[in-house]
Amino acid sequence: MIYIDANYWIYYLDSRLPEHKYVIEPMRKAIHEGIVMNLVTLVEITHYLRHLPEKELIRKIRTIQNLATLRLIELDTKLFDVALKKLIKYVHAGIGGRDSVILATMEITDTKRIATHDEAFKRVKEIEVVDTIKRHM
Repeated sequence: MIYIDANYWIYYLDSRLPEHKYVIEPMRKAIHEGIVMNLVTLVEITHYLRHLPEKELIRKIRTIQNLATLRLIELDTKLFDVALKKLIKYVHAGIGGRDSVILATMEITDTKRIATHDEAFKRVKEIEVVDTIKRHM
């Protein structure tokens, strides 16, 4: 299983972006092997796509939600408590509120890898960052 950050989803879904071509294969591989994601990340993706026509926006979000290999984690009090600890621990590394929820989700699901183009995650020693964009741009 691998956590897919919102930026990778956005690059994958928007072929106009220069990063798109660098995430196609890694995203297909991740979808095949299994993805972990929380609802906060899904909201971030939805926010980016908000200018699409309503039917297209809903179709894209439902496609993600309905992936057979997706484990979608809800934000509850337990996840919040872990996220709070992560935020306090990694605030110096540039981890913010949404990122702390990602780290908490990864801990709760025992997920060790994340696909992201966010440099802050690279400062978290307990996880492995997969960034196929960095080596191309």
